[in-house]
Amino acid sequence: MNEITRAVVIIGVVGVGLAVVAAWTAYADISRRSAIRTGSLRPWPAVVFFTSTDCDACDPVRKVVFGRAPRDVIREIAYQGGADQFRSAGVEKVPAVVVLDGRGRAVGLFEGQVTRRQIGRALRRAGIG
Repeated sequence: MNEITRAVVIIGVVGVGLAVVAAWTAYADISRRSAIRTGSLRPWPAVVFFTSTDCDACDPVRKVVFGRAPRDVIREIAYQGGADQFRSAGVEKVPAVVVLDGRGRAVGLFEGQVTRRQIGRALRRAGIG
């Protein structure tokens, strides 16, 4: 096998590997979002911010959410006093942000830190402007 053929084979194998990783990541994201039960999170569309009073990581996420999403669609649910909503929605971690479109589909699920760009993309998918 000459050097050019070897290089083409290596590039092909790397390309297939990257495609598999991208497909798996997309599948995992869709799977996590579809695991969220949204019936208890009405009205839709909405940006639901799950937090806890003892969550130090929640403040930066709160700033991103409230700085990017329209206030009239944001709902913040603290675990203290809202544990039933956590359980009924299937949320297990804080901070968590769920972006719901007008039909109640979770078009964005962010556990942990989130960027303005990520929230912005989810808002566009939800039709929230």
